[in-house]
Amino acid sequence: MLSEIIWNEGTIGIVTGGAVPIAFIIGVFWYKTVKATSESDLKRRMVERGMSVDEIERVLAAKSRRG
Repeated sequence: MLSEIIWNEGTIGIVTGGAVPIAFIIGVFWYKTVKATSESDLKRRMVERGMSVDEIERVLAAKSRRG
């Protein structure tokens, strides 16, 4: 089937036009997954160190204000 497709500017444009949004969507979900994993790992390490809930909240609040 792929060998029967005529690869000219139009078909390459259509394939690229479909691939770019799909890559963008995958990138957004990948970013969100990595961010959530990183944040949960940070919280886990703070709990393992014996930090109190108030200390953890202060650290997370300072992190969110910073950027």
